[in-house]
Amino acid sequence: MRLMMNLALCVVMLLFTAGGCIRRRPRKQDMVLAIVGQKEIKESDFRAELERLDPSLRNKYRKDPTALSGKTTERQVVESRVDLLKEMIKGELLYQHALDRNVAESPEAKKRLARAEQNAAIEFLKELEIYSKVTVAEDEIKERYWKEVMRPGGSSLVKSVLYVSTPEPDEMQNLSDAIDRGMREGLSFPEIARGSSLAYESYEFDSAAFNDLDEGVRRLAIEMADRTGRAVSLGGTPFLFFRDAEPLFGRVIRDEKGERALRTLCYRRIQAVIRDEKGEQELQNWLRSLRASGTIRVNEKALDDVAKADAVAAEVNGVPLTVGDVTVLLEGLSAEQKRTKAAGKKELLDEAIDREVLRQEAWKRHLHENEIVKRNAARETRRILVNLVIERNVSGVTAAARERSLAELVAELKKAVVVKIVEDNVKKMYIPASKDIQDIFGSEAI
Repeated sequence: MRLMMNLALCVVMLLFTAGGCIRRRPRKQDMVLAIVGQKEIKESDFRAELERLDPSLRNKYRKDPTALSGKTTERQVVESRVDLLKEMIKGELLYQHALDRNVAESPEAKKRLARAEQNAAIEFLKELEIYSKVTVAEDEIKERYWKEVMRPGGSSLVKSVLYVSTPEPDEMQNLSDAIDRGMREGLSFPEIARGSSLAYESYEFDSAAFNDLDEGVRRLAIEMADRTGRAVSLGGTPFLFFRDAEPLFGRVIRDEKGERALRTLCYRRIQAVIRDEKGEQELQNWLRSLRASGTIRVNEKALDDVAKADAVAAEVNGVPLTVGDVTVLLEGLSAEQKRTKAAGKKELLDEAIDREVLRQEAWKRHLHENEIVKRNAARETRRILVNLVIERNVSGVTAAARERSLAELVAELKKAVVVKIVEDNVKKMYIPASKDIQDIFGSEAI
């Protein structure tokens, strides 16, 4: 009996201790930002929406914008958040309308949704078989970085950054000399600044923070060449300006792993590009082997008349590939892009055959039944249904006319449901500066 009582007491104490631990580590509350009928739009949904934006555009949604001019107020930050939230509300209204009208059961919706499932399975197969196995060494990233920095016409991969410092006038010459020496040694500006204990602010070109700078400052920065600097006086205040490529590494941190510099967005961008390039090469090699092991018959002449959608343009392992299946690859392109791509019939047909080969491989492995694939297809379902509602209900020849028609439709839909924005919660949100927007919640978009 005494033993049983002691055991019971131990269990109670353990439960109490565990409960205390849980209370000391509460989960971050997922605040409700807006209500559209019965649907809540939460902070995690807003973060998921931000994930789709370029990182350089996110400062306008943060509470601590780093604009040198100080023009961006907290009120403007909240207004920017509300504007983005209103776009999310508009999408939710259109999605609810699609559900009310049973749009998903229409033949066109079923065709597009089936294609979305196929695309999700194909992308998962490519990641599983090819891209997850690609490795990119740091030396490859550094080599590519310097090639891009030194590119005469500039680089779309490595962005320019304006660095601004306000040292004491008597320090200006020594700092200028230190920067010149660092440049000759191939150091980035942040590396030189760390070695000289130089405080500075940085502004990525075309970012919201850069666009908030004074027009004269922006004009001066744009006229400068990369990896050049100058001392200037603006309004009586001496500034040290330097234009350099964005660095591969950011601030240095010290922890149990030792001392290391954090990888920047530029590092991850170059890493992703190299990974994609190497992955694409491996994918093409794999596709050649898949095609060689199968049976493919081609009827390129069927593409002479794209109006005959049911005509068979190829047969892939016994599965017919119609002209309609091939011309799907033209969807979403501009009229000029469609003409250019359709003109290369052989390349267009080859792309469609590759897609079908991958689809068959994905189905052979039952990847369409994978939870990740189902989740990705579900996200695409929402976009497809909203687009179908817009196609059916929005009219007008010009872009402005269609925008008015869409606004009228949304206004009409608002009358049928209660829409509320919780501005206090919108104001309280904390938005990280990094690309890891969903790191706190990790939930799916609405």
